[in-house]
Amino acid sequence: MDLSKYTHSWNMSQVKRGTIGKKKRTLHPNSKENLKLGPESLMQGKKPKARHNFTLLDETVEWLQKHPSASAKIDELVRQVKEGQLVEIQELPNTKQQIADLGKELKQIRSKLKKAVKLLDEALPLPTNRGGAIKEKIREALAVLK
Repeated sequence: MDLSKYTHSWNMSQVKRGTIGKKKRTLHPNSKENLKLGPESLMQGKKPKARHNFTLLDETVEWLQKHPSASAKIDELVRQVKEGQLVEIQELPNTKQQIADLGKELKQIRSKLKKAVKLLDEALPLPTNRGGAIKEKIREALAVLK
């Protein structure tokens, strides 16, 4: 069996490395178009833009594809969120009134505590052999706190 017709001798000096059996490489037309835009196209104001890969839901991709520039739309959404335009502030009903009521109650409690401390301070200088008087002051202080 003669295998000479199936073999081919390559002159390796004429073949570029890694090109055997491959088509000639060409530039994609979008590459040339991107080069025409220049480095300014990658700037947003004075800040450079960066490319990132994200995993998105299908409906998010569909929504972004409806807009001419998905990157600009994402930037706009982030700006609006930062400014509080897209975030709804939920206020519970009667919240302001409840806060006002709690403030009044806190003032009353502080007033009662001051009275109780004053009564206990009066009990401190009493002699220890007058246990009944000290107990009475403690009872008065507890009554004020109720």
